[in-house]
Amino acid sequence: MKTPRLILLCLIFTTAQNAAAMGPNTLKGPMSFIEVLNEVLVMRPVGLVATIVGTTLFLATSPFTGIASAAEPHDAFRKAGDALVVGPAAFTFSRPFGVYGYNPKGVYPERRPD
Repeated sequence: MKTPRLILLCLIFTTAQNAAAMGPNTLKGPMSFIEVLNEVLVMRPVGLVATIVGTTLFLATSPFTGIASAAEPHDAFRKAGDALVVGPAAFTFSRPFGVYGYNPKGVYPERRPD
């Protein structure tokens, strides 16, 4: 009986969003050493792997995407490419350090000193 309650509490605490994350569109102060390590050793390599896997999936499913593109509005290749290739590539190569989301418009918050 205690195990489901513990699992539920863990899920609640791990998925709860911090109010500061919903705050202004600026990043405060310089990045800490741990944040830089997280960015270089975890986030960028994971993004690179996601880009490679997404490109492979895009190529493997391109015949089916071509069939789906026969109907209006003929944008299945664009949607599949954006979701499987462009998104992970932009997350890996074009977002600034310390920003953990992908913005399709390429507008990211600025890092300001404290």
